[in-house]
Formats: sequence, structure tokens, C-alpha cells
Amino acid sequence: MTKLLSRSLCVSFLLAAGATGALAQTSGATSGDKPVFQWGGDFRFRYEGYMNAQTLNNAAAFNDRDYFRARLRVWETTNPFPGLSLFGRVSAEPRYWFNAATKAGEDEEWKYAIFDNLHAKWTTNVSGDPLVATVGRQDIQLGDQWLVTDGTPLDGSWTNHFDGLRVSLDAKSIKTKFDVIGFNQQAYPGDRLAILGSDRKAAALTEQDETGLILYASNKSVQNTTLDGYFIYKSDDRVTARGYNADIYTLGGRIAGTPGEHWQYTVEAAYQWGRRADSVFPTSRDVSAFGGIAKLTYSFKDSLNNQVAFVTEYLSGDRRSSTGKDEMFDVLWGRTPRVSEVWAVAIGQETGRNAQYNNLYRLGATWSFAPSKNTSLAATYNALFALEDNPTRTTSALFSRDGSFRGHLFQLSAKQKFSKRLSGLILAEWAPMGSYYKHTDEMMFIRAELTTTF
Repeated sequence: MTKLLSRSLCVSFLLAAGATGALAQTSGATSGDKPVFQWGGDFRFRYEGYMNAQTLNNAAAFNDRDYFRARLRVWETTNPFPGLSLFGRVSAEPRYWFNAATKAGEDEEWKYAIFDNLHAKWTTNVSGDPLVATVGRQDIQLGDQWLVTDGTPLDGSWTNHFDGLRVSLDAKSIKTKFDVIGFNQQAYPGDRLAILGSDRKAAALTEQDETGLILYASNKSVQNTTLDGYFIYKSDDRVTARGYNADIYTLGGRIAGTPGEHWQYTVEAAYQWGRRADSVFPTSRDVSAFGGIAKLTYSFKDSLNNQVAFVTEYLSGDRRSSTGKDEMFDVLWGRTPRVSEVWAVAIGQETGRNAQYNNLYRLGATWSFAPSKNTSLAATYNALFALEDNPTRTTSALFSRDGSFRGHLFQLSAKQKFSKRLSGLILAEWAPMGSYYKHTDEMMFIRAELTTTF
């Protein structure tokens, strides 16, 4: 722990020093007609350190893990004629581990380069309403990104893409936007498009081949209110040991609004049914699961942009043998560190899959403010509980099976925009573990990063 904290502080200092030296960086602006061809990119350099998230035990080997990760992305867009754009982006993220689990020391992880976006977008009008069709590899985020945001969860935030077709119609006369989305994800990156620097078995991007269909509608006919409704079908075909064989149907809705000058709220809920089998329960079982999340924000609208937000979330967990059904809520393509970085990893010790949140109830609050135009600070607290004493997908002795309190979660973050093209972030998390676990130790996470665009 001492080495991890010392290294974290040193990295944070070095990144801050590098940012100070880059403050004078400027870039030229373009003018005139939009060019037929444009290109650009970004480079993100991160240091990340975890303590106990992978082991849930302070005495276990490799309970501290820390590393550098450097993501470089280069993109281009072409407009061969009005209404049609072609977009492509190549991304690579080598990593350097200070205490790799496969070795008693440091290790390089060069990985490979991948087309994380490659699509064509056609924009036209239907009876005066804009219609956009996008086909190919693309990023897709819906609503508050609770269930649909990342199609490649196993590589972290390196890539997020989906392979498929999205058609969006903005029916202005009824103030409603309709999305029809169909896609097919392959577990290994080389199954569909060539990758540079490795073979197709280098590292899976998800645990199974996946087929998805999403019907999504968002209506703004009520003043200061957005009403969303959706139907999602997800079919899983197991590829890796932790993959699912499943057909899951999700029906849900979301409401968001601003009832007053200072207030904002969002409420989203979904019910799931279908069939699922996995390595722990190889025989397919009927799924009956529920999830919901709500957030209320008060903005002071003062000179510091103070805001206070309250959140609550419920994700059902499997009751295992008591009903014969599978009550585990599936967050679908929402496997991101939206709850926290350390808990995204820790939940994997009971589900076998990072950020596969379920069997969870949480209450939290965040205070954020901006002491300057380019600086924002935030402090968050969450109390986390398990709805079922038994972990959903493991028989591990790391769980007490005699408690429901997962623990506390404290987070501090600072964001700084140094210039038009350079920004930085520091994030720290501390999570004392509760009675749900056998070892009531503490988990920690720290990140320091710089991102520049060109």
C-alpha cells in the first residue's frame, strides 16, 4: 500500500508539471467551407492503482496492482458528397504494469491497434423530418448510459464500439425521436476486422458473441420533461469460460425533467425476462429481474456553480436455489465504472465479470463546484448493500454469507482544463468493506491522467 500511494503521488506531481509546461500550447483554427477531408486525434496518458479490488483480502498476493496506460487515437472523416460522411478511427493502448500478476515484477503489455470506429452516415429528410442512418462500427450511448454505452467492456475505456446499423428519425411534429438499432458483437477483435500487432485470440472484448436489437423513443412534448421508452433484446452465445448463453428481453422507461429553476431529476426502471445459462448454472433458467435508478440534483446557480446530487439504485440479485428462476438483473451494455472504479473490479469477484453490477442497492450523494472556469471539484459518498446474502455467481470463501452491507465508498475528483487542447484529471476512491465480505479490509483506487487533442 505504501509503495502504491508513494508512486501515485509522484505520478500526480509529474503530470501536473507536464501540464504546466504545456499551457502555452495553441492550435490554428480553420475557416471557410467545410473541407471534404478532416483528420485529428487524441492521446490519453493514465496512471492507475488498485488495492484489494481484485483480491478482497489485504493479505492476498498481488492485492496491490498499478500500471501506466497510454491510449492513442487517430481519426479521419470524409464527405464525398452532401448527406454522406465516412468516419474511421484507429486506437491503441499499450500498458506497463509495475507488479504484473504473471511475474514477480514489472511487465509490458503492448496489445495491438484496432479500428474502434469505421462507419458510414447518411443524413436525409423524410416528409421534412431529419433521418440519419449509420452503418458499421460506431459508438452508441442512450439515455443516461445506464444500460447502453459500451459494447466492449473487457478492454476498459479503451474502446466502446458496436458493429451494426442505427436509424434515427426526429419526428418534430410530435417532438419525438425514434431509434432502431441492430448490431452483432464478436467476442474477439479480429473476428470481423483486421487488427495490427496481434492475432484474433489476443484478448476478448466481451465474453460472448452478442446480437442486439434496440427500439428507443424519446418524447419532449411535455414542457421541461423528457419521456423515454425502450425495448431491448440481447442474445448471448458463450465464447469464453465466463460467457453467457442467453436470450434476454428488457422493457423500460425513463423520465427526466427540470421542475424548477434549481432542480433536475431522472428516474429510470426496467424489467427483464427470458432465459440464461452460465458456467455456474449451466442449465438454462427463466429470468425475472428488475432494476431502477433515480437521481435528484439541486443547482445553487451561484458564482462557484455549486451542485448537490442524490442518487439511489436497485439491481436485483439471484436468489439461487430458492425459486428455480434467475433473478439477476443484467446491465446489458452498461458495464462501465459508473458506480466507481474500485467497485467495478470488486463486483467481478462475485459475478466473474467486471462491472456486471447486480444484487445491489445503493444510496449516495455528491457535492460538486467549480472554483474557476477551467477547474471542477467533486466529493461523493455512497452506502452500498447486497439484496441477497449469497453472492450471485460464486461459491468463493471471500464472502461471509452472513451480512448484507457491502461497505462505504468515498470519492474525490479534480478536473482541470489547462488549454484548449490539454486537460487533466485526478480521482481517488476509498472503500471500507462491510459485513457482506469475509475480510472487512479496505479497497482503494487512484488515477492521474492527462489528455491532449490534436
